[in-house]
Amino acid sequence: MTPRSIIHLNIADFAARVETCLSPGLKKAPVVIAPAGGPRARVFDMNEQAFQTGVRKGMNLSSVKHRDPGIRILPPRFNRYAQVMRIIFKQALAYTPIVESGAGDGHFFLDITGTGRLYGPPPDVAFRLKKAILKEFGLDPIWSLATNKLVAKAATRMVKPVGEFIVGPGEEETFLAALPIELLPGLSKQEIQTITQFNLTRVAQAQPLTRAQLSIPFDQRAGRIHQLLHGVDPEPVIRSRAGAITVDHEFATETNEADELKAGLFPMVAALGRQARHHGLRLQKLVLSISYADGICCQKAMPQATTNDIPMFKQAWTLFCSAWKRRVYIRHLSLSCHTAPGQGRFQNVGIPGPGPWDHPARADRVDLAMDKIRSRFGQTAIQAGAALCNPGTTNRLKPKISRPAP
Repeated sequence: MTPRSIIHLNIADFAARVETCLSPGLKKAPVVIAPAGGPRARVFDMNEQAFQTGVRKGMNLSSVKHRDPGIRILPPRFNRYAQVMRIIFKQALAYTPIVESGAGDGHFFLDITGTGRLYGPPPDVAFRLKKAILKEFGLDPIWSLATNKLVAKAATRMVKPVGEFIVGPGEEETFLAALPIELLPGLSKQEIQTITQFNLTRVAQAQPLTRAQLSIPFDQRAGRIHQLLHGVDPEPVIRSRAGAITVDHEFATETNEADELKAGLFPMVAALGRQARHHGLRLQKLVLSISYADGICCQKAMPQATTNDIPMFKQAWTLFCSAWKRRVYIRHLSLSCHTAPGQGRFQNVGIPGPGPWDHPARADRVDLAMDKIRSRFGQTAIQAGAALCNPGTTNRLKPKISRPAP
């Protein structure tokens, strides 16, 4: 069986690198990406200079300011990171259709098994991609080449923040043996703590353990941990959907006002539906991502979406309400939908309810009329009421302030 060829591209400190590339004057200064002003704000990302001063992801921003009062703090701009990720993803698709990308974190896996006669040896593909990304954005990614995702990811951790590493077929176990346990991908923090409690700090020290011995502290995870220690990873590169439509919205200031959130969400829904209707696409899985001001992201999905604006807004708002579980201000919203070749110009999955928008034919006619108006007079010529912000609406998640009894 031909061994697989997996390339892992890792743009370390992705958000900070994007920001410093856009502002070259900050490249040599310690930079932290974090929402400024929030009392519970935490570090979302930082560059290498800030890392060297002891700043870490998730650290309280007040601690960072106390450590270095002059450190530059930039607010996260998730739409920029998502845009860069999409462009790099398209560049990678030139070499293989099997590309897996992370969620705005600068990580890409490419399965280029069997493409040697088309594009040359795998290291050449990795070098060409690196050169293209460096030319396009000024970002210098780390890359590694291995026979599976586990070893490829461990290899990029070895050379971080810059460099490249190739692990040949049959060298996986030997390569991992030299690693500290905490650099082995796939282990949780608790599992790392459990292993180090036995005074095993290197992978080589844990590799002689049998599955039966590992089952004592890890029970059902013993088999998987045994595979990780020996560099065995049957997990395939999961193909990200190139046909997905993604739209996003970044709020000028963080908010948790319901009307402001609706006003940000509806134009995204309208843009998504308009693209699907224009190209005659069928929408499938609808995915909503919420990025909070402290850098925490959460995601919810539903299996099918309609192309009509108002019913799709109902679906998106339902998704939003199911994902909106924190009181932290929201900074960024992203809405994406997988698409398939068209099955008719319009598609309405039927949202149950008594309203006039629940009639598919009527909703199609209204959307068609709105599309014509927008194409002639501009995208903001006509808007639904949900897109108009009405400041002052109270967030349902805000804590109720109880007043003392007189």
